[in-house]
Amino acid sequence: MDFIILDDCTTDNILTCEQNDVDSANDYLAKMAAGFGLSENEVKIPCGDTVRRLGIMKAYQIRARAMVGSDTTVMMDGRRSEDIYLQKYNLYTNAIKEMTAGIDYSDFAVDGTSGSGKGGIGIIHLS
Repeated sequence: MDFIILDDCTTDNILTCEQNDVDSANDYLAKMAAGFGLSENEVKIPCGDTVRRLGIMKAYQIRARAMVGSDTTVMMDGRRSEDIYLQKYNLYTNAIKEMTAGIDYSDFAVDGTSGSGKGGIGIIHLS
């Protein structure tokens, strides 16, 4: 299921997503929809803006995680907190946590899908 495509991921001027990042983000969204009890034919494609934005953020988070440690501008003293990719990873991780807190089955479902049995799985973020 393609919620997002590679061309959707053009908004970050530091990270450049690859197809495998988009594929992983689409898998994440598909599992999330399934977690809400939606069957494949109940999932809205093309998806709404909220799901699309979540998918794009997930793709960027995946790309940032893959790039952590490769920032050549980080000083040689071992302080990784200046790593731009680590900063981006943390930014996208926090944004995803905030966004998923407000998402429910209706963000994924086609119009008219019954809410019966679509409670989903509660997510508790531990910090």
